Amino acid sequence: MSSDEEIGELKVVYDFIAQGKFKKAFASATKVLDQRSPPSPQAEEEDPLRELFLFVVTKYADQLEQEGKIEQVFEIIEQGLEYFPEHPELLNETGVRLQRYGRSLEASICFERVLLQDSRYLKAYQNLQNTKCELVERWHFRMLNDVVRNAAFRAAIESQIAAGYNEVLDIGTGTGLLSMYALRCEGIRKAAACDGSEIMVQIARDVFGANGLSDRICLFQSFSQDLKIGERFSLIVTETLDSGAFGEGILETLIHAKKHLLLPEGKVIPAKVTLHVSGYQSRALTASNILINEAFIEDFSLPSNCLLSKEGTKCYDAEDIGRIQANDDFEFVTDTVVSMVVDFNDLECLVRHQEGTEVGEVELTCLDDGLLLDGFVVWFDLQLDDNQTISTDPTTSTCWNQAIFRLNQRLPVAKDQRLKLTMSCKDGALSIAHNLNSVDNQISVDEHVLEFLNDNEYYSSLTEATLETLDDMEKILDLSLFPYAGLKLLKEGKARMLFCLDQAEDLIEFIANQNDIPMGSIMLVNSVQEIFLLNDYTLDLIILQPVDVFGQINSEHFCLYQSLLAKLKPIGTVIPSSLELHGSVIESDWIVKCSRVENSELEQFQIDKYLASLETENHLDLGPFSYRSLSDSVKLAEVPFDGKLHETALELFLSEPTEKARVHAILYHYQIGFIPDRPLLGTDRAQSFAKRSAFIIPKSTFQEASGDEPPTANAQIEQLNITVLQNHGVIKCDIASIGQ
Repeated sequence: MSSDEEIGELKVVYDFIAQGKFKKAFASATKVLDQRSPPSPQAEEEDPLRELFLFVVTKYADQLEQEGKIEQVFEIIEQGLEYFPEHPELLNETGVRLQRYGRSLEASICFERVLLQDSRYLKAYQNLQNTKCELVERWHFRMLNDVVRNAAFRAAIESQIAAGYNEVLDIGTGTGLLSMYALRCEGIRKAAACDGSEIMVQIARDVFGANGLSDRICLFQSFSQDLKIGERFSLIVTETLDSGAFGEGILETLIHAKKHLLLPEGKVIPAKVTLHVSGYQSRALTASNILINEAFIEDFSLPSNCLLSKEGTKCYDAEDIGRIQANDDFEFVTDTVVSMVVDFNDLECLVRHQEGTEVGEVELTCLDDGLLLDGFVVWFDLQLDDNQTISTDPTTSTCWNQAIFRLNQRLPVAKDQRLKLTMSCKDGALSIAHNLNSVDNQISVDEHVLEFLNDNEYYSSLTEATLETLDDMEKILDLSLFPYAGLKLLKEGKARMLFCLDQAEDLIEFIANQNDIPMGSIMLVNSVQEIFLLNDYTLDLIILQPVDVFGQINSEHFCLYQSLLAKLKPIGTVIPSSLELHGSVIESDWIVKCSRVENSELEQFQIDKYLASLETENHLDLGPFSYRSLSDSVKLAEVPFDGKLHETALELFLSEPTEKARVHAILYHYQIGFIPDRPLLGTDRAQSFAKRSAFIIPKSTFQEASGDEPPTANAQIEQLNITVLQNHGVIKCDIASIGQ
């Protein structure tokens, strides 16, 4: 195909794009590619058709996705990869779509292929981190590192096999740890294990193989209810319990197992679960559930108790109460009582609880006057056999979180006041019934919006910053999690038109009605891209959301920043004006145990080896946790508002020489400059809506490459040479070298 012919064909592609006919655009683009000579690798980077083709593939895939033609989505993406097999954007886009449809393992391979080409392609880096968390959730590492839990299960399994219950089925085997305990017992006759997760079964298969046990156990990728193996076992072992005990379906699992998989006289480990409940008070837990920011309520003349998180009182959340207590933001308001006992070896008991015909009716007594009841916390004691019991009591060191049931109001209570509750687990869903919730009409909003609204210091800083803008603005854009600054400007008559996202439309309309703000002055948009339909030089003010609730920068806003600037008037303002990344080196056993296997027994079983590829380097959404600072908190980097590549190198000095093995992470947060020459606001505050995060320092960072000598973990270091990368609106921190 000649150059003129190719230009003509490309014009056809552009015409189809303009008409929104992406199927025909895709066909025309592939025709051009089929008829041209393959470009050299050097020319491919500059090939304009390469980027045009990516655009066409993306739009066509979006169109097919909207039509529900998911298989065709991946067919056309695979065609695209045939033409450009190493196209980073196309590979990344493929991974995103695979992840969206639950094909996380395939998605991770796409992201890894991108990073092999370009380790600085941080969009793929972030996606890979998120995918790893989906493949193996972080609590799995905490569970494997819980030596008390592991020792109790091991002792119970050994005891039951020694007592003659030597035909073992491990339900929900995960990495295969409990099966390993069983297989190492003398007298075991047969063993089988199952798990519904493809990645976990693969890990368990590798672990069994590495320990020479593959021929001694039957491993199935299946939920136990779907097993068709035609045989029964004398001992069933399972640890399919969540923070509320029954959330992973253990009742249904064991009912089926006792009917179809367990011998009539067989045993189940664990044998029994005992649930405890208590009332609590905690601002941190309440801030994501109801509106408690008095300044916001007063500024917009809102009735008390008018907002409730969408999650609200429907179910329970899992929270680590021990960590919140450590931050002095959790208090028990009532005594603690036993609320339910379920015998896992009693089929009739299991059925009664599953059907909801057996419930726990309890009465709690309030401890003192002047306290607020925010909800109830539930934990359990798990009796494995006659001799072994483990507990998720928040005062103990446990891998489990506790179950939190929130009220839709903060309820004042009096000393010795009695609170009646009914606990049930019908259909395996733990619930608490009571009459303590408010009956007021409440608007449901996302819990992250509530956390944002309840950050009083951010609210004050942002609204005060807008006072420095022009008094008479025509059009403003507020891209905050909730556009209260823009609404306040409308209310005060300082702006005539507000553009904002429609993610909290009901609340926006409610506030507008409460404050006589005409809805005609508010333009709700579905996405930031709709703003680009505006003429250039239209906006007087742009308010960005620089950091999200999980503690990472808002990549979309950063990548679109330069395009948004084109919509700003020459004398217009952007808030915030600056962003800085701050951090310090820390030691924290807790964060390590959430991030990788740190357990000598599991290292002996080689479980750490097969989980290593699923370790993550960035721990987001950190609430309070235990750590020791090893350095001062310093400015790590300026964070420019764009999607370009930026690199900052610096030396971070430790407060004192420290053993390598105790240097675990860089705890980081952001300092936000709303307007120039004013104090910055940090996200490291106790009540910040944006949580702190941490870059985990891999163990390999400090391993010496000196022949076959083992690494000297007790060697001391005095400084870290750090590189901070920013690209595609994502930040990554690497240890370039160490100073001793």
